[in-house]
Amino acid sequence: MKVIFAPDWRNGVPYQRLLAESLGRQGVQVSFLEGYKRIFPLRRLLAAQSCDLLHLHWPEAYYPRKGDAWDWFRRARFACDLRAAIRRCALATTAHNLHAHNRANESFAARNTRSAHARAGVVFAHSEVAKQRIVREFSLAEEKVCVIPHGDLSVALGAPVSQHEARSALGIGDGKIVLMFGMVKPYKGQEEVIAWWRRSQPEATLAIVGSPITPEYAARLSGQIGDAKNIITRFTWLANEQLRLWLCAANCTVFNYRQIFTSGAANLARSWGLPMLLPARLDTVLLDEPTPFVHRFTDFDTDFAEALRKTLSVAPDFAAAVPWRESCSWENVARLTADGYRLALGK
Repeated sequence: MKVIFAPDWRNGVPYQRLLAESLGRQGVQVSFLEGYKRIFPLRRLLAAQSCDLLHLHWPEAYYPRKGDAWDWFRRARFACDLRAAIRRCALATTAHNLHAHNRANESFAARNTRSAHARAGVVFAHSEVAKQRIVREFSLAEEKVCVIPHGDLSVALGAPVSQHEARSALGIGDGKIVLMFGMVKPYKGQEEVIAWWRRSQPEATLAIVGSPITPEYAARLSGQIGDAKNIITRFTWLANEQLRLWLCAANCTVFNYRQIFTSGAANLARSWGLPMLLPARLDTVLLDEPTPFVHRFTDFDTDFAEALRKTLSVAPDFAAAVPWRESCSWENVARLTADGYRLALGK
């Protein structure tokens, strides 16, 4: 079976690479749709390649937002481009997001997501709740949507080191460290957490680490932090080694996404055995709960402080996460994915 992953976003996250490698061990030949072409990018890129199935991960890559007069055309053409591209192959999609981040209100954007899932022979979701949301949102048949675990991203980082060693390498001192990591973007809700930290003065340091979406947003957060001694930032791209050190250095991590469908970062923290705190509203992000390593809060005015206290009372434990890592191993993910491919191909 020959499969093409699109787009090729291996430089951003290891998800596609790890899945492709595991599929290869199960006899599925995976290649990547590299680059971009004007007018009809999918059709033109696929014209020179042959495959049994196109696996579309992030459709918005083929109607990029460039801030020029042609943005509307890129969105408007996508459905036609996709239809022409898959005339000679089957289609699978993964609903990493319900809609593209911060783009659901753009003209044609919701239609494009709906069109991709409608044309797919199989749609992959990362939790049962996510599956039901997809079925309702896009009027899909339940048997067409297959649930697969997200996949264990910790395998890309290597073995953990001691908290003392990690903190020495990062140049941070003692005390409780609460980590927010990953790309720094407004939808992740850092501003609310900063405001609570300054107001409530917990006995823990908030560390916000990752690459900001823009220098202006980094400056905005820095201005909000001001002279707070219990908040530190490292606004830079996190290479694997740096990410590993921060995960080892932290006592817990907090997520405050305003809206999210799947969180690779939360899955990684769970694989790392790092206690975490996240909003109850993120009901599609399922982490084998109940477990002492996952705590939920409703809002910052009522139960955030108590939920944070409970989260900090749990010690990080990489070994305790073995059952979780086994459940979302790439071998398991690849096996279920290959089953979905056979469904899409009518086998």
